Amino acid sequence: MRKTGFITRKDTQQEILPKSYRVEALPQRRKMVIMMINEILGKKARFDTRDASLFHETVPHIFQRRIFSHFQGRKLRPETGQRVRRIYSRESKLFNHFFAASDYPAARMLAGTNRDKDTGTCELCPQSDHPAAELIGLIFDGRDIRMSLDLDTLFATTVFRRIKREPSKRITLDMPYIHIEQDGVRTRLHPRWKSVDPERLECRRGEIEEGLRQLRDDAIDQCYLVYPKTDLFRRHIQVKDAYTNQLKMIPYSFTFSLREKPSCCA
Repeated sequence: MRKTGFITRKDTQQEILPKSYRVEALPQRRKMVIMMINEILGKKARFDTRDASLFHETVPHIFQRRIFSHFQGRKLRPETGQRVRRIYSRESKLFNHFFAASDYPAARMLAGTNRDKDTGTCELCPQSDHPAAELIGLIFDGRDIRMSLDLDTLFATTVFRRIKREPSKRITLDMPYIHIEQDGVRTRLHPRWKSVDPERLECRRGEIEEGLRQLRDDAIDQCYLVYPKTDLFRRHIQVKDAYTNQLKMIPYSFTFSLREKPSCCA
């Protein structure tokens, strides 16, 4: 199972970032990963990927910058009357433990005098609707700051979100598959973050045989095996069996992450 994220070794954080077709420079790889993570986040927690300078920082720094943007003291204006709408009492312990574990500059101020006193493990808040809690849940286990996300899940969700929607098309994400129903035809997509070499398809033989079996036995009309596009794997590959069933191996490009968009502050 392929993972992406970061780990801490000897007080240094090591990023684990995949490469894809034409996405090889470190800032490009960070942006690609953050754009995939955006697809699993709620709207208020998402990253603004229009700021190209953001990706010259490490992924843990990018995450913490976004998290601490939800705790900006300048937004508090005690001189004006403001009605308190919600108090996140259940999340407050999570926030305090995260502040104590973080080395981000703003963390010391927010952690206050209790920064080094509470060394226990904090219970996370998986049902929280606070955007900072959602982000913290991806990089904080209650004690240490680290991240390990399943690339297959991120890849499948990204493919699902980016499929063009049409009134006559029904699209569902049924992990690990994506199903598309249109005009009486049911298509199954199975995204996997694995490499494909057209000259060595035996390395993917198990996945090919399983896809052909699904075509014979499951209620689907078409089966596409989707993999990241590479310099070697740039064209569709058709594979047939003895029963005239055929599936396609599809290269998926992430070059959309290289497109520059104007900053919201430009």
